This record gives sequence, structure tokens and C-alpha cells, in this order.
Amino acid sequence: MIQSNSKISFRTNSKLEKLIGRELITNNTIAFFELIKNSYDAGAKKVEVQFLNITDYDIEQKSTGRDNYYIKGQKVSADTIISSKNSYIIVSDNGIGMSFDEVNKYWMEIGVVHKELVKQVEVKTSSIDKMYNRVLNGEKGIGRFSSDKLGARLKLVTIDKSGKEKTTVEFDWDRYNDHSLMLQEVNHECTREMLSTPLKSGVALEISSLRDDWSIKDVEDIKKQLKKFISPFTQEQDNFSITFSKNNVKEKIVNDAFDYSLTYIDAKLDPFGDLTYTIVDDVPKEPRSINLPPPIFGPVKLKVIYMDSAAKRAFTKRTGLSTRQYGNIKVFRDNFRIFPYGEPENDWLNIDNKHAQAVFRSLGTRDIIGYVQISNMDNYGLKDATNRLGLVEDTLEFNQFKEFIWKCIDLLQEYIFNKIKEEAEQKGQLIDFKVEVSKKEEDLFKREVIDVINNTNIPKNDADKIINLIELNSKRLKKDLDEVKKANNELSKKMKIFQRISGSEGILYELLHTVKNKTAILDSKINKILVQAEANNINIEHSIVQTIINSINKLIDSALRKASSSSLTKKSEILSDIIQESVDENFILCDSNNISISYNFNDNYKRVFCNKESIKIVLDNLFSNSRKALANTIDRKINITTSVDNNFVDIIFSDSGPGIKEEDAPFIFNVAYSRTNGNGIGLATSLDIVQDHNGDMHCITNPDENIGASFLIKLPIRM
Repeated sequence: MIQSNSKISFRTNSKLEKLIGRELITNNTIAFFELIKNSYDAGAKKVEVQFLNITDYDIEQKSTGRDNYYIKGQKVSADTIISSKNSYIIVSDNGIGMSFDEVNKYWMEIGVVHKELVKQVEVKTSSIDKMYNRVLNGEKGIGRFSSDKLGARLKLVTIDKSGKEKTTVEFDWDRYNDHSLMLQEVNHECTREMLSTPLKSGVALEISSLRDDWSIKDVEDIKKQLKKFISPFTQEQDNFSITFSKNNVKEKIVNDAFDYSLTYIDAKLDPFGDLTYTIVDDVPKEPRSINLPPPIFGPVKLKVIYMDSAAKRAFTKRTGLSTRQYGNIKVFRDNFRIFPYGEPENDWLNIDNKHAQAVFRSLGTRDIIGYVQISNMDNYGLKDATNRLGLVEDTLEFNQFKEFIWKCIDLLQEYIFNKIKEEAEQKGQLIDFKVEVSKKEEDLFKREVIDVINNTNIPKNDADKIINLIELNSKRLKKDLDEVKKANNELSKKMKIFQRISGSEGILYELLHTVKNKTAILDSKINKILVQAEANNINIEHSIVQTIINSINKLIDSALRKASSSSLTKKSEILSDIIQESVDENFILCDSNNISISYNFNDNYKRVFCNKESIKIVLDNLFSNSRKALANTIDRKINITTSVDNNFVDIIFSDSGPGIKEEDAPFIFNVAYSRTNGNGIGLATSLDIVQDHNGDMHCITNPDENIGASFLIKLPIRM
């Protein structure tokens, strides 16, 4: 046997560039993020993102957030393409730049360990000659390849920190498509120039041969995303800023998304577990402290903001986004976003799940926004995922990190709901007091007027008419005041009911599961009896019993959907299939009440992006209301139709009941408002669910029917 020993090593094919460039970077937003982060790590105080040689357009901003766009005075769609083959993008900064040797040693080496060894860079402030340390964000040494996601060609121009050396490198990323070459066999043209007059240091990346056609919406979306890049900590914005420009028209990017509410919690957790927090509401409250176990995930800063209706309107007017479109709790590492946490469809803290389980004592993602600040230096247990999106999540550090954030959210929620309760109670007492005072003042006023009439020379007949008129109006006023007091007392009762409901949600959930388990046991027992009966040649008619058990299980499943928060994930669903399932589940109850159900689907199986169980809750509520409304009706019918209206599927749900009175119509979606002896929660919950799906719900007059209630539900089509 002949044996020889040798050594082999990995080789790098040119395909690697594409794998860590345009194929690793999932979208253009992440590409810009990586390039801007590199500028930050280079000690830059300013970064400019420029779109050049694109079609100019004007914006007419609307308070609703749906802006209008114009090109040469003509209104155009947001999807209008404004880029061409001559368009290009420049990302430039005023950082320390690179010399030729640094470009060759660091920039041209994949996965360079330079940032692993050098964790901080010194940056000079603008106001005084003072240096501060900036923690570096990048570690993997591949962020520069994100330029390949944006365009096929890159021109790198850099001035070193001395200002005396200029290096230019031309890259054609498509040359790496030749997979017969090794990575190091692909060369790039490079020039090195020594400058007689020093220039300011920095790097400019000119990206051309753009890979995508850019529409107005694409460019405006990038601008909005840039606002999310920077940490909201104002003291950090002074030392790092982003400017956005279109054909040299510049605009400074400021992250002011958190300036629209007066109610928030500001918290700081130190390495020893001391949590110091302040709840601010118009005026700051006294800081409070809680001693927690030392956090294995490291120290954290946090701000969570409660958005009431006024704050939401101001937010939409200023940002062009609803709070739902903006997202929820975002994470920043050393002043830069960690995607995708806090994006509109990324409820990484399961806020809406908990909100569904405790509607009356918790907030949803539409009600709170905020941010958490961590650091590369102090939070080394929270590591970036290898695909550049998010953190490594299957760790004890990450789970405890989320638990801490929830601790702070709970502190804010407790304060808000206690405040709402106290204000409601105070206003209720105030209303009662004002009613009694008004009654006394009215009696006094009436007596004084009658005394004046009796002491003047007014003819008796005229005086009697005036006094009778005063007496009549006095009675009407007292009746109105009594109605106000009665309504106030009813509202107080409803509040107490809601408190009992919210406290018993967990018990209800467990009870429903227990009942369902018992029906499973009963079903098993029946099957066992049937087997024994068959063995003894005994025929038992069990279909009725089986039907009843199935009906009970369907009712329990429907109730569990309302009590459970385990499945609120949205996905693309065929809407008519969901409606059909809901019809099947409600058929037995309706049939037992002599109610016929008809339906006609004309939406061509359109899909909507939704949570299936949530949409079923909406339909269950409408079925429930119709059953109550039809109780005293002879001809009992429910009809459901669907159709397509532009980018929406319209559902019309109608019944043949007595309908909704005109004076009641404006209030039917209000919590606690009911004319069917219900709890007044169903329609309010349904509207909230539909709006959570970017749709809307209305009570309408059905032109095909003279009586009955009709509801229009609009849900956006999944494109």
C-alpha cells in the first residue's frame, strides 16, 4: 500500500460575491441600511443619499397621509416610474475615508476582522474640539456588497483622513457572474492620486446601472425608511445625520416619530438590575426604581409611548403613516435599527396576541410605539443573526430581553388604565353633581321669574300663559337632566361589567377548554359503547347524539376564537372560503331558530391578507346580532353577498329583521351600545378587527330591501 500525505484548503468561487451581495440582502431598504451603517462606522457625522437623473416630481401633502403627486403640473400615480437607464445613486459621507493601502487591505478583503479588533472609533464634535467614542456596528465585513443589490456598477471614490490621497476603484458586479473564475481572479480598475491641495476626508459610492425601476412610491418609501434608521435619542442625532436629495434638492432626515404623545414611560436598566423609570403624562412624575436580577442580556434604555386618538391624528399628519403602518417597538443597536423588529407586520413581542386575550386591560400595536436601545459593547449576549435580519432568538438572553420590555409595557398599561378608570369615575360623579345643581338652579330661576311676573302689571291671562310655559319647559329640562343622570349611571354599570369581564377572561378560556375536553371523553365513551353493542349484535341509533356533540364542539371552537390569543398571524386567504366556513358553523343555530341563510359570492375567489379566525369573529358577531333581531320576525332570512370594488372585496351582510333606527345608527359601533339586550361589545370589536386589517365597516341602507339591517365590510385585496 502506497500512502502520501498532503494539505488542501478551500477555494473561493466568484459566485460568492453574489451570495453575500444581492442574494443575501433581501431588499433595497436593507442595502441602504448596510451602506449607511458603514459610513457611521467610518466616523462620519453626515451621510447624504442622492437620487440623480430621475424625473422631477412635486408632492401635495394630505393630512390623511395619502399624498398627491405631480409631474410638470399633471397629477400622476405613486407607481409612476421616474428612473431611467441614466439614473444613479450616490451614498457619500464625511468620515475618515481610506488610503489606497486601506482600501486594498480592508475594503477588498471579505469578512475582514478589522472591526472585530477595533470596537470603537473616535469622532470630533462640531461645537468644541472634543472627541467621543463611537461604538462600531458592522462586524462581518460584507456590508459593502449590498451596493450590488442596488446596481450592477459601483464607483468608489475615497479621500483618506490626511486629505492628501484620493483613491478611485471601478466595480462591475456582473463580472462575477462568470463562475469559471475564482473570486480573486476578477480584477478592478483602480487609480491612486496624491493631491496638492488637501480635501475633506470621506467616501462616495456612485451606484449606476440600477437593477430596479424606481417609482415615486419607491423613492418616497426609502425616504420614510431612512427616518427609521436613526435612533430617536436626540443627543445622538447631533453627532450623526442623514440628508436625502432628489436631483440635488436636499432634505434633512429627522426621526421625530416619537414626538406626538404626552404619555410615555422612560426606563433605564443598569448592569446590576436596577430599573429606573419615569412615567410622563403632561408633566413628569417622580422617578421610581425597581430592583431586578442582574440582566444577562446587559443594560438597556427604553421608551414606550401611548398613542391616544389625538396623538394618532398628529402622527399621521406629520409622517404620512398611521401608527399601524409605522410599526410598534423598534430595536436600535448603537443608534441604528435592527430590522425587522417593530415593522408593521412584525409583532415580535406578541402585543396583539395579549391584547386579544385582555381587551379591556391591555394595549395593541396601534396604541403604542417606542424603541429599545442596546449596544455592541454592553449587550454581547444579543447577537446579530447571520442573514443580517434580526437577532439570534433561540437564546435565554433574547427571551429575558423580551420579558424586560414587557415589564415596562405593563407598568405603562397599568398607569393608563387606572387613569382612565379614575377619570371616568370622577367625570361620572361630576355629572351627577352638575345635574343636581342644575335642577336646584332651575327651580330657583323659575320661582324668581314667577315672582317678577306676579309683581308686575301684566294681564292675568298673559301672566298665566307665561307661567304655564315656564312650568312646561321646567319639566322638560328636569326630564332631560334625569336622562343624563340615567345614562351616566348606565355607563358606570357598563364599566363595572367590563372590569368583571376583563378579570374573568382567563377563567373563561380555561373553562371552555375543560368543557371541550369533557366532550372528547364523552365521544370516546359513546364509541366504546357502540363497539361493545356491535359485538353483541345490538343496533344503536347514535347519529342524533353525535350531531349534538359536534354542534357543541363547534360552539366551543367559536367561543375559543374569541377568548384565545394563540393564533393572530395574518396570511393570504380566500375570503369566500372563510365566509363559507362561518356559514357552516352558524347553520345549526340559525336552522334551529327557523332562519334561512343564502349567499352569493361574486369576488372570483379573491384573496385578502388576514387572520382567518379574526374575520370569523366579525361574522359570528353579525350572525349573533341577526339571530336576536329576527326573534320576533316571521320571515327570517340572512343574506351574504360579495363583490369586487377596485382594490377591495365588499361583503354585504343583511337580515330581514326590524332594522336599525335612524337615531341609533350613529352609535351602533360604540362600546356598550346595544338594542338587542347584548353587552354592546360585538360590533365595536368587529369594527376594530376590520380596521386592523386596513379595511372598514359601515351600517348601510340596502337598496334591494325595505327592511332589515345591512352591513358593508370592505377588505383590501391581496395583490
